[in-house]
Amino acid sequence: MNKLLKPLEWIENSIAVISMTTVSLLVFANVVSRYGFSYTPIWSEELSRFLVVWSIFIGVSIGVRKNQHIGVDALIRFLPHKLLLAAEVLLNLIGVVVIGILIYTSIDFIKETIEYGQLSPAMRIPMYIPYIAMPVGLSLSIIHFINNIVQLLIDPTKAEAVLFASEHVEEIMVEEEMKISGGDKK
Repeated sequence: MNKLLKPLEWIENSIAVISMTTVSLLVFANVVSRYGFSYTPIWSEELSRFLVVWSIFIGVSIGVRKNQHIGVDALIRFLPHKLLLAAEVLLNLIGVVVIGILIYTSIDFIKETIEYGQLSPAMRIPMYIPYIAMPVGLSLSIIHFINNIVQLLIDPTKAEAVLFASEHVEEIMVEEEMKISGGDKK
Protein backbone atom coordinates (compact mmCIF):
# COMPACT_ATOMS: atom_id res chain seq x y z
CA MET A 1 0.00 0.00 0.00
CA ASN A 2 2.92 2.35 0.65
CA LYS A 3 3.99 2.06 -3.01
CA LEU A 4 0.51 3.18 -4.05
CA LEU A 5 0.81 6.22 -1.80
CA LYS A 6 4.24 7.33 -3.07
CA PRO A 7 2.77 9.39 -5.98
CA LEU A 8 0.29 10.92 -3.54
CA GLU A 9 3.14 11.88 -1.19
CA TRP A 10 4.99 13.49 -4.10
CA ILE A 11 1.89 15.47 -5.10
CA GLU A 12 1.28 16.62 -1.51
CA ASN A 13 4.89 17.65 -1.01
CA SER A 14 4.94 19.42 -4.38
CA ILE A 15 1.77 21.38 -3.67
CA ALA A 16 3.08 22.41 -0.24
CA VAL A 17 6.46 23.50 -1.59
CA ILE A 18 5.08 25.28 -4.65
CA SER A 19 2.36 27.10 -2.70
CA MET A 20 4.68 28.29 0.08
CA THR A 21 7.42 29.27 -2.40
CA THR A 22 4.88 31.21 -4.44
CA VAL A 23 3.57 32.94 -1.30
CA SER A 24 7.11 33.94 -0.32
CA LEU A 25 7.82 35.31 -3.80
CA LEU A 26 4.48 37.15 -3.96
CA VAL A 27 4.95 38.78 -0.56
CA PHE A 28 8.53 39.77 -1.42
CA ALA A 29 7.46 41.18 -4.81
CA ASN A 30 4.58 43.00 -3.13
CA VAL A 31 6.94 44.68 -0.64
CA VAL A 32 9.39 45.65 -3.40
CA SER A 33 6.63 47.02 -5.61
CA ARG A 34 5.00 48.91 -2.73
CA TYR A 35 8.16 50.59 -1.46
CA GLY A 36 10.12 50.71 -4.71
CA PHE A 37 7.43 51.72 -7.17
CA SER A 38 4.55 52.91 -4.95
CA TYR A 39 2.35 50.28 -6.58
CA THR A 40 0.67 47.26 -5.05
CA PRO A 41 -1.12 44.71 -7.24
CA ILE A 42 -4.55 44.23 -5.69
CA TRP A 43 -4.61 40.52 -6.43
CA SER A 44 -1.29 39.53 -4.81
CA GLU A 45 -2.45 39.60 -1.18
CA GLU A 46 -5.58 37.63 -1.99
CA LEU A 47 -3.68 35.02 -3.99
CA SER A 48 -1.17 34.70 -1.15
CA ARG A 49 -4.00 34.13 1.31
CA PHE A 50 -5.58 31.46 -0.89
CA LEU A 51 -2.24 29.67 -1.33
CA VAL A 52 -1.66 29.70 2.44
CA VAL A 53 -5.08 28.08 2.92
CA TRP A 54 -4.14 25.38 0.40
CA SER A 55 -0.79 24.77 2.07
CA ILE A 56 -2.47 24.49 5.49
CA PHE A 57 -4.90 21.80 4.39
CA ILE A 58 -2.22 19.92 2.45
CA GLY A 59 0.04 20.34 5.50
CA VAL A 60 -2.62 18.71 7.69
CA SER A 61 -2.52 15.71 5.37
CA ILE A 62 1.28 15.58 5.46
CA GLY A 63 1.16 15.74 9.26
CA VAL A 64 -1.23 12.78 9.38
CA ARG A 65 0.99 10.83 6.98
CA LYS A 66 4.08 11.44 9.12
CA ASN A 67 2.25 11.10 12.46
CA GLN A 68 3.55 14.50 13.47
CA HIS A 69 0.45 16.20 14.82
CA ILE A 70 0.41 17.44 18.36
CA GLY A 71 -0.99 14.88 20.74
CA VAL A 72 -1.05 14.09 24.43
CA ASP A 73 0.58 10.70 24.69
CA ALA A 74 1.82 10.71 28.28
CA LEU A 75 -0.60 7.96 29.32
CA ILE A 76 -0.48 6.02 26.06
CA ARG A 77 3.30 5.57 26.33
CA PHE A 78 2.85 3.41 29.43
CA LEU A 79 0.26 1.04 27.96
CA PRO A 80 1.15 -2.58 27.23
CA HIS A 81 1.71 -3.36 23.55
CA LYS A 82 -1.78 -4.72 22.77
CA LEU A 83 -3.51 -1.78 24.42
CA LEU A 84 -1.10 0.60 22.73
CA LEU A 85 -1.97 -0.93 19.37
CA ALA A 86 -5.70 -0.68 20.14
CA ALA A 87 -5.30 2.95 21.26
CA GLU A 88 -3.44 3.90 18.09
CA VAL A 89 -6.05 2.22 15.88
CA LEU A 90 -8.85 3.89 17.86
CA LEU A 91 -7.21 7.32 17.59
CA ASN A 92 -6.87 6.89 13.82
CA LEU A 93 -10.52 5.79 13.58
CA ILE A 94 -11.58 8.88 15.53
CA GLY A 95 -9.49 10.92 13.09
CA VAL A 96 -11.35 9.34 10.16
CA VAL A 97 -14.73 10.15 11.72
CA VAL A 98 -13.86 13.75 12.63
CA ILE A 99 -12.28 14.45 9.25
CA GLY A 100 -15.25 12.79 7.53
CA ILE A 101 -17.61 15.20 9.31
CA LEU A 102 -15.41 18.13 8.32
CA ILE A 103 -15.39 16.98 4.68
CA TYR A 104 -19.18 16.70 4.69
CA THR A 105 -19.64 20.20 6.13
CA SER A 106 -17.02 21.70 3.82
CA ILE A 107 -18.78 20.23 0.78
CA ASP A 108 -22.06 21.75 1.98
CA PHE A 109 -20.29 25.08 2.41
CA ILE A 110 -18.87 24.87 -1.12
CA LYS A 111 -22.31 24.00 -2.53
CA GLU A 112 -23.76 27.12 -0.91
CA THR A 113 -20.89 29.21 -2.28
CA ILE A 114 -21.56 27.90 -5.78
CA GLU A 115 -25.30 28.49 -5.35
CA TYR A 116 -24.79 32.14 -4.38
CA GLY A 117 -22.12 32.71 -7.03
CA GLN A 118 -19.74 34.34 -4.57
CA LEU A 119 -16.61 35.85 -6.17
CA SER A 120 -13.36 36.86 -4.53
CA PRO A 121 -13.06 40.64 -4.08
CA ALA A 122 -9.78 41.27 -5.89
CA MET A 123 -9.26 38.48 -8.42
CA ARG A 124 -12.97 37.96 -9.13
CA ILE A 125 -12.65 34.17 -9.21
CA PRO A 126 -15.40 31.93 -7.86
CA MET A 127 -14.81 31.44 -4.13
CA TYR A 128 -15.39 27.71 -4.37
CA ILE A 129 -11.96 27.41 -6.02
CA PRO A 130 -9.98 28.36 -2.90
CA TYR A 131 -12.53 26.60 -0.68
CA ILE A 132 -11.92 23.29 -2.48
CA ALA A 133 -8.71 23.11 -0.43
CA MET A 134 -10.78 21.93 2.55
CA PRO A 135 -12.27 18.73 1.14
CA VAL A 136 -9.14 17.98 -0.93
CA GLY A 137 -6.70 18.27 1.98
CA LEU A 138 -9.06 16.56 4.40
CA SER A 139 -9.71 13.70 1.96
CA LEU A 140 -5.96 13.16 1.70
CA SER A 141 -5.88 13.09 5.51
CA ILE A 142 -8.50 10.33 5.58
CA ILE A 143 -6.43 8.30 3.13
CA HIS A 144 -3.45 8.60 5.46
CA PHE A 145 -5.50 7.78 8.57
CA ILE A 146 -6.76 4.62 6.85
CA ASN A 147 -3.23 3.76 5.73
CA ASN A 148 -2.04 4.21 9.32
CA ILE A 149 -4.73 1.79 10.53
CA VAL A 150 -3.85 -0.77 7.85
CA GLN A 151 -0.13 -0.49 8.63
CA LEU A 152 -0.79 -0.92 12.36
CA LEU A 153 -2.87 -4.03 11.72
CA ILE A 154 -0.35 -5.51 9.25
CA ASP A 155 2.65 -4.82 11.47
CA PRO A 156 1.60 -4.34 15.13
CA THR A 157 5.18 -3.46 16.12
CA LYS A 158 4.66 -0.11 14.41
CA ALA A 159 2.49 1.03 17.32
CA GLU A 160 5.58 1.96 19.33
CA ALA A 161 7.18 3.59 16.30
CA VAL A 162 4.10 5.79 15.84
CA LEU A 163 4.61 7.31 19.29
CA PHE A 164 8.13 8.37 18.48
CA ALA A 165 7.52 9.22 14.82
CA SER A 166 7.93 12.95 15.25
CA GLU A 167 11.24 12.42 17.02
CA HIS A 168 12.70 9.78 14.71
CA VAL A 169 10.66 9.77 11.49
CA GLU A 170 13.68 9.68 9.17
CA GLU A 171 15.31 6.80 11.08
CA ILE A 172 12.09 4.79 10.96
CA MET A 173 11.72 5.31 7.21
CA VAL A 174 15.33 4.24 6.57
CA GLU A 175 14.82 1.12 8.69
CA GLU A 176 11.63 0.25 6.77
CA GLU A 177 13.41 0.68 3.43
CA MET A 178 16.24 -1.55 4.67
CA LYS A 179 13.74 -4.24 5.70
CA ILE A 180 12.05 -4.06 2.31
CA SER A 181 15.26 -4.12 0.28
CA GLY A 182 16.94 -6.65 2.56
CA GLY A 183 20.19 -4.68 2.35
CA ASP A 184 22.27 -2.64 4.68
CA LYS A 185 22.42 1.05 3.71
CA LYS A 186 24.90 2.20 6.34
